[in-house]
Amino acid sequence: MRGNVLNKSRCGRPHKLSSRDARAIVRKVKKNPKISTPKLADQIERKKIHPETVRRILRSGGYNGRVSRRKPFISSMNQQKRLDFASAHVDKDFDFWKRVVFTDESIFNVFGSDGRGKVWRKKTQQ
Repeated sequence: MRGNVLNKSRCGRPHKLSSRDARAIVRKVKKNPKISTPKLADQIERKKIHPETVRRILRSGGYNGRVSRRKPFISSMNQQKRLDFASAHVDKDFDFWKRVVFTDESIFNVFGSDGRGKVWRKKTQQ
């Protein structure tokens, strides 16, 4: 009889990283959640891997890329000043507010970062 009908072990393409390497990647992200996947891919020794491979490992470890939280811009002193202004002007009529000019700032990015940093975070983390 020629051949073998049993399943061959290790069929398909072998993994580029071992489970030890995958755990090391997850450990590095746990230590520094702000690190990017291209930097993580460069830090893997003796192996050249694509950043998407690192992302796949992190997602299988329960991590997702999220926008980092920002510190609130308003201080407690400015909160008090705003409250004082609002309470002083609460009884003003509509004609007064028609003469007030309101200004606002808007930033529009065509190229580059909008300043929002990304972090790797698990679902249960804040």
